[in-house]
Amino acid sequence: MSKLVLVSGDLMLGARVEGAARKCGLTMVTAAGQTLAIAATADDCRAVLIDLRAPGLNIAELVEALRQQTAGLSIVACGPHVHAERLEAARQAGCDLVVTRGQLDREADAIFQRIVNEA
Repeated sequence: MSKLVLVSGDLMLGARVEGAARKCGLTMVTAAGQTLAIAATADDCRAVLIDLRAPGLNIAELVEALRQQTAGLSIVACGPHVHAERLEAARQAGCDLVVTRGQLDREADAIFQRIVNEA
């Protein structure tokens, strides 16, 4: 079973994402920071979901490290719609998909199913 790494310390987000990931055949692993996220993607990882509110996050650095380590990895970033600068920074960093938290809540099943289908 392929893995989805969630970069976040938000337990509520984790609970919502885990259910959607499981429906799509992905096992979710939570990483509290960039270093742990990079390590977690080393083994059978299909996707990374980055919470743009994660403390100490350098989105450009993280995306670059993930791309160098794991070919074919889908990188999704999410954040509150009021954090337009962080959302734009994620787009500029090269995330495959950048969504608001509301979009993620509504569309998580479809987002993860698309990632699985692209594998």
